[in-house]
Amino acid sequence: MEKVFVTPAAGMRVRKQDGSILAESGEPVERNAFWLRRQRDGDVMLDALPDGALAASVPAADDSTAATAATKTKK
Repeated sequence: MEKVFVTPAAGMRVRKQDGSILAESGEPVERNAFWLRRQRDGDVMLDALPDGALAASVPAADDSTAATAATKTKK
């Protein structure tokens, strides 16, 4: 699903689908009916993701798995 950057409208505190509060500075989220309704109601603004926002929202790969695999193959 497409990701978008959502920011609350001025003076608004908006709950995300999980019940937590959307950060005032905005957050990358999946573009879905929930956020489209919030936009239609004037609660949020949807924008394209800023550069690097998607990379920041995806956890980095865990290098310990590769290190463990390399250690196991050495004798």
